[in-house]
Amino acid sequence: MEKERRQTLFQEIGSFLVDIAKLVFGGIILAGIMEFETINQTALFIIGSIVVVACFSIGLAFIVYSKPKK
Repeated sequence: MEKERRQTLFQEIGSFLVDIAKLVFGGIILAGIMEFETINQTALFIIGSIVVVACFSIGLAFIVYSKPKK
């Protein structure tokens, strides 16, 4: 029972992190389109890309780790 709960928890955390990556990516696109004068576009894209890649990679690692071993 404990193993199943751990797998479910890891899968949910992974899904959450992938969703966060999608939201950050959408926010970067919207902020880039809006072209605010106070936002440094280069820093926005660099930091946003790092956050998206990190969240997506960690999320996928959690999802893959949660799969039962055969």
